[in-house]
Amino acid sequence: MFLKQKVNLSKSTLIRSIQCQKSLYLYKNFFHLRDKISKAQQARFDRGHDIGSLAQQLFPGGKDVSPKSPRHYQQSILATEYLVSQQYPVIYEAAFKADDVLVLLDILVCKDGKWYAYEVKSSKKISETYLQDAAIQYRVITQSGVNLEDFSIIYVNAAYEMPEEEAADLHQLFLETSVLETVRAKQSFIEEAIHTAKATLYSDSIPKISMGEHCDRPYTCDFKGYCLRHSDELDH
Repeated sequence: MFLKQKVNLSKSTLIRSIQCQKSLYLYKNFFHLRDKISKAQQARFDRGHDIGSLAQQLFPGGKDVSPKSPRHYQQSILATEYLVSQQYPVIYEAAFKADDVLVLLDILVCKDGKWYAYEVKSSKKISETYLQDAAIQYRVITQSGVNLEDFSIIYVNAAYEMPEEEAADLHQLFLETSVLETVRAKQSFIEEAIHTAKATLYSDSIPKISMGEHCDRPYTCDFKGYCLRHSDELDH
């Protein structure tokens, strides 16, 4: 029997659970069994961070409340609450928590007393996973008491060619699409996903889920190596 993990979800762990409950359980209870991050994966992470920083320049002068470490998320939440109460014009990495789910929003903007959410992606198109991602953020942010006038995804314009010697034209580099109606329509799905994830974490054993296409969709699971080594256990 395994020790029950205190329920504490994030946007990424909830997306993980939608892909595979077994992956969620292993991540929360046996993190050390993860596959090593490849150079290609690390490069994608770095690119995402760089693109996020560039997109902030579309909304200059913002206050960055990103945590110094994973242990300081509560400070980020409190800082966000204060800035929201002051209707601060632009907040980077705004932190919210509701229903045991923590989210960090790339850019939160206040215009004429109304709030606009922007999530930045380094991809050149909006995927279903990105829409689920945004739906999770919408749920947590609104449950935290912030009514969102709109929610948009900022992503890379595939038709734009980056200049070699000049700074990029950010208004050409990025595209912006409102996904408000879509994320609102997904709220029941997200509510059920949270319920399922919590039930998984309250379990005393690793979920018995066979390997399949879900191991690589939408992302290659970082516990794939573990499952390959223990695939015969499901036969007993």
